[in-house]
Amino acid sequence: MRHVIFTILIVLFAQSAWAHKPSDSYLSLTVQAAQISGRWDIALRDLNDAIGLDTDDDGTISWGEVRTKHAAIASYAFSRLKLHSSDAICAIAVGDQLVDHHTDGAYAVLQFIATCPTETHHLTIDYRLLFDLDAQHKGLLRLSDETHTQTAMFSQESPAHSFAMGE
Repeated sequence: MRHVIFTILIVLFAQSAWAHKPSDSYLSLTVQAAQISGRWDIALRDLNDAIGLDTDDDGTISWGEVRTKHAAIASYAFSRLKLHSSDAICAIAVGDQLVDHHTDGAYAVLQFIATCPTETHHLTIDYRLLFDLDAQHKGLLRLSDETHTQTAMFSQESPAHSFAMGE
């Protein structure tokens, strides 16, 4: 009988451990001279925790609720991302916002263009999304230029990374 109870407890514990996927976002950047094009996928459930997308509190986030919060989503996200080419800050212009579905749910997709003062040879990315709400959050980066692709992971312990372009 103890074996049966032990097995049931293990199954229940395992289900609760799988119930919530850790918070991740996906940042993809392509560098071309002084311009950086970007796509940033951020889980709607994380944005809901941060800025409250579910305005009618029905437990689901509709496209209409996301659409009415586009400015708030962009303001929240881009206040937590800085791109530096050499020592100069690159200006970020927000483009379209879409919704995409990943295996763990719906994500807001923020498309943007960053313009740097000079051609980008050295890029530093300072990423601070959601760390104030979820210390376990991770930002997964894919950075490409004309010749190479590099990857990195941002965390609360490691929120900034620097990259040499073309090497």
